[in-house]
Amino acid sequence: MGLSDDDIHWAFKKFPRCMILSEKKIASRMDFLVNEIGFEPITVARTPKTLGYSLEKRIIPRCSVIRVLSLNGLIKKEKGLSAILSMSEERFLDAFVTKYQDQVPQLLNVYQKKTDVLELGIGNEGTP
Repeated sequence: MGLSDDDIHWAFKKFPRCMILSEKKIASRMDFLVNEIGFEPITVARTPKTLGYSLEKRIIPRCSVIRVLSLNGLIKKEKGLSAILSMSEERFLDAFVTKYQDQVPQLLNVYQKKTDVLELGIGNEGTP
């Protein structure tokens, strides 16, 4: 992913528990966050705690909601990766789903993975 040894050491030092994650888990999370969402590898490495979150239960649903809001022009300022993923479930739902439910009625379905971002017809152009 283009990270230096120093970047990797810094990530391990900041979040030692990532040492117990399998290479497959780290690679799948990095792949999604970098190649699907568009974060820079160094951004992920600087927030290594995010690698410990579930890809299916937390990372994909939350990033999908942020992508929809961004593509609809509802979020003007880019949110940080750590802020998006580390907040509590209740707080995330209040701040990003419930708040925009009137403007994007399918947002809860996107969050619950019942509707794909591409099904909304807003495309795949852009990142959170």
